[in-house]
This record gives sequence, structure tokens and C-alpha cells, in this order.
Amino acid sequence: MFCKYFTTYYRLIMKVLRYIPVVAIAGLCDAPAQALTDDAICALVRDLSPHIAEHEYLAPLEGCPRITRDIPDQPGLARSQAGAYDPLTGAIALAPDLDLTSAYGQSYLLHELVHAAQFQAGRDKTMPCPAALEGEAYQIQASYLMQHGLTREAVLIRLMADQLSACGMSDRDY
Repeated sequence: MFCKYFTTYYRLIMKVLRYIPVVAIAGLCDAPAQALTDDAICALVRDLSPHIAEHEYLAPLEGCPRITRDIPDQPGLARSQAGAYDPLTGAIALAPDLDLTSAYGQSYLLHELVHAAQFQAGRDKTMPCPAALEGEAYQIQASYLMQHGLTREAVLIRLMADQLSACGMSDRDY
């Protein structure tokens, strides 16, 4: 279900931007997500941690957070996110159809790991607004995508980062 709605949203954004051709999202919806063991996911977290540490204010995570594959669908609503971080529990929830064997799918896990690192470092208390945390996570995610040759996807993520991290916006603007 995530793939259906995210692909539709992605195509809409691409049509609006016009200068980036509409393409399928590499590695996200091409095939059913492969189930990874908890050990494999924690190994992936260790592999992604150096990308978090590239940011001057963040340090690698201490250990492996609890990661579930259960972002629920809400009746009557389309699930619009690939992952979520809960700062109260330190847990990360990922969409069940997010392909963690692809760089694109891994970039969404990285995005949520950035949020975990932000809260670990107290960035939630020092950022000018909550949206700035989102922008920072999207910037690191975009850098990861660029490093893996997913330029178009990185451009889209950077555009989202610029829009979502504007601290003057109200809740109604999201």
C-alpha cells in the first residue's frame, strides 16, 4: 500500500517540478520487500552509522534501536511515510514493504536513525524549531542517496528538506 501511494505522490511532485523526469523509484517498489533478521538489520544500522557521524553535530548511535516493520495503515487514509522515530521509546517503525536491501530503502532507515541520533545528542532542544530536525535528517538522507548514484531521488529529497525545514511555517503548511 505504501508503494502505491508514495509512487503517486512522487509522480505528482515530479510533474510539478517538470525539470526532473518522472521515473520509477529505484529499489523501493520494484519488488516485495525482503524480510531481514534482527541481526541483519542491526548490522545495517552499524553500516549506516558512519553516515550519521559525517554531520558535525551528531555521533553514531549507541547500540541498535528497536526496529519494527509495522507502520499501520489507518482506515480511510493512505500511509504516507516510510518510517517513524518515537523519541519516547527510542523505537523506529518502518513500512513493511520498504526494501532494506536497496540503497533507496536504506536511506529511509538512515533518515530515522538520524532522528535517533538527534535526540541522543539533545538536538531536539537546540534546533530553532522541530521542522529543522526533519530538514537535517533529509539532508543526510540526500547525501547518502548521492553517494549511491541515486541523483534524482537525492534532488527530490533535498527539495523536500528545504521545504520542510523552514521554521516560519505553521502546522497547517505541512
